[in-house]
Formats: sequence, structure tokens, C-alpha cells
Amino acid sequence: MIPLYTWRGSYCGFIQNNCIFDLRCRYLGWLENDGRAWHSDGHFWGELVDENYILRRTSMATPARRAIRATPATPATPAVPATRATRAIRAGYTDAFTDI
Repeated sequence: MIPLYTWRGSYCGFIQNNCIFDLRCRYLGWLENDGRAWHSDGHFWGELVDENYILRRTSMATPARRAIRATPATPATPAVPATRATRAIRAGYTDAFTDI
């Protein structure tokens, strides 16, 4: 399990078996081997950055939608990790979790 955080430091979900879940274990999307994240409805969400953040480049053309994948089994709820310190947003990126 890889925890995910907003750029402000709040825990917001996790990655398990390349599937992205929110903190209540609801399926949000998937992660490809190249680090690209996709919403469960198939539209591009962003890129995995520094292992624990999903960010979207504002200057990047949005890739075409992908075929929807089957919803995985609901995992057990993991222990909630501690909040992290706020990070300065990278120029040219937005925090993908602010759109949820």
C-alpha cells in the first residue's frame, strides 16, 4: 500500500495493486506502469510524483480517454498515516486531488 497525499499534506487515499482508492476505500482509478493515473471513468487524471502525489501538468495536452477497467475488490481499510507538511506546488502543475 502506497499512501497518497494532497500537496497541502492531507492524506487522501492510497494505491494498492496499481489501483487508486480514496481514504474510505472507494475505487477512484488506476495507475499505469509509466506513472500516469486515470479516473475510473477512463479520463486522464495526472501523474504520480514523488511516489505519494498525483499532479497534473497544466501545459500538457490531455491524453485520449482509456477503456474503463473492471472495479477491483474493495481492500481492507488501512491505518491512516499522519498528515505531512504542506509543500509548495510545482510551477506548471495542479494537485489532481483538488478536483475530486
